[in-house]
Amino acid sequence: MNTTTSQSRTVWPAGGGEMGERIRQHDWAATALGPVGTWPQSLKTAVDIMLASPGPVAILWGADRIQLYNDGYIAVAAARHPSILGRPAADSWSEAYESFLGPVFERVFDGEAVAIEDHVVLLRRAEGDGFEERHFAGSFSPIRDETGAVGGVFHPLTETTARIRADAALRESERQARLLLAELQHRVRNTLAVIRSIARRTAVTSETAEDYAMHLDGRIDAFARVQAAVTRDPTAGLDLELLVAEGLLAFGAQEGERVAGITGPEVRLKPKAAETIALIIHELATNAVKYGALSTDQGRITVEWTITREEGGPRLVFRWIETGVRLSGETPRRRGFGTELIERTLAYELDGKASLEFTPDGLHCIISLPTGGVLAEQVLPR
Repeated sequence: MNTTTSQSRTVWPAGGGEMGERIRQHDWAATALGPVGTWPQSLKTAVDIMLASPGPVAILWGADRIQLYNDGYIAVAAARHPSILGRPAADSWSEAYESFLGPVFERVFDGEAVAIEDHVVLLRRAEGDGFEERHFAGSFSPIRDETGAVGGVFHPLTETTARIRADAALRESERQARLLLAELQHRVRNTLAVIRSIARRTAVTSETAEDYAMHLDGRIDAFARVQAAVTRDPTAGLDLELLVAEGLLAFGAQEGERVAGITGPEVRLKPKAAETIALIIHELATNAVKYGALSTDQGRITVEWTITREEGGPRLVFRWIETGVRLSGETPRRRGFGTELIERTLAYELDGKASLEFTPDGLHCIISLPTGGVLAEQVLPR
């Protein structure tokens, strides 16, 4: 008989991939299991079945619950591989032993088979920084030795963490989709209501059909710019500086030319507040084209805002200042759409306060709004 062939037949365990080789090379004499030659046949048979299994399987043997495992289990062990081979489970999985593994092993050594489904276990992160939830499905079955007593635990399992997280992400995505759909339905109803209101109030304050068409078109454009920005990112809020710049640019006025400055802290407005403020900017710019700073080469517009501390809470104070215009200084008798929007709608919809002062040098409009009702992100005053 060939000596090499004879020796290969006595090597145990045969095959088994990486973990088969590690089991063959491990110093079992230094563990509670003792040398491989002393192992009971029941343990060896269980190890052969474990190594031939395609999925993750571990065996815990004896009073110390000494651990063996196959190649499929390496992904479960992660950074603990290969140091947990031949070690007591209480050492290898210390953070989960007292609360979960230990009691389960006791039940199995009493002869009970235990199954788990998507069981969550808090395990130490591979980096050693904190803990993470990991989910497992599988079973713990008794392995009986030659005397009929339970000698160990046969433990096939599957990690379900990725699926659980994917399911949770899907549920959150569906929840967000429902919220966005509800918000879209609300915004469509609100948009139609605002358009009807703009059309009706424009009709009341217009003297001719041409005047009506011109003002209605401009106001709907101003409103549409806000809707386009909200649609791009419904949760981000609308940048006030961009809202002002776009509102003025629609009339050919940009900073550095007819606009002396657009300054203020970075603030983002809630959609409802942005709609009203965009219409106000449109009305102020329309008035400036007809009678104010944009009707003369010497006219200039300065727009600025601040966040102030007041007794009732922080407020956004918005200032539209026109200069270089010769006015009588008297308040016009006719109250148009813009005046009504600034003095009445602002107070009703945003709990705001506003003042319009027609100085000899130009219009001054100051608007004060509680930040809680208008800002998408709270900005604290300095």
